[in-house]
Formats: sequence, C-alpha cells, structure tokens
Amino acid sequence: MTNTAEEQHPVKAFGWAANDSSGYLSPFNFFKRETGDEDVRFKVLYYGICHSDLHSIKNELGNSIYPMVPRYASLIHPSF
Repeated sequence: MTNTAEEQHPVKAFGWAANDSSGYLSPFNFFKRETGDEDVRFKVLYYGICHSDLHSIKNELGNSIYPMVPRYASLIHPSF
C-alpha cells in the first residue's frame, strides 16, 4: 500500500509560488517531510528573492519546474 503525499510529507508549509513563467507569485500551501535526526529546522522570519530566482521564475534558463517557491532566506531563527 502506498502512502499519500500528505502521509509521506506531513508538515504543512506556506510559500509564494510561481505557477508559470509570467513572473507573478501567488500564495501556495504545500507539505514537506518531518525534520530528521540529522536535520536542523529553522523558522524563516523574513525572506527575499535574488536575481537568480528571477531568472528561474521566468524560465529564462529553460529548465524551470512549476510550481516553484523561490527562497532566499535573509533572517532565520533556529526552532527547537
């Protein structure tokens, strides 16, 4: 029996995603895996995107996969 995506990745997450090469970002809910013993979890307080993210969002390199959540963390806090 195969697990659903939510069972495989049970942690709810939120981001701003590009759904196509238009360059627009929209609210996006998704799931990610649990933090493992060898992982570190951070709470992102603020984030921005860099110039490389803009190229990826607009698929200017021809290899973008959508939906895409660009993430260039600028202020993070360890979550314990």
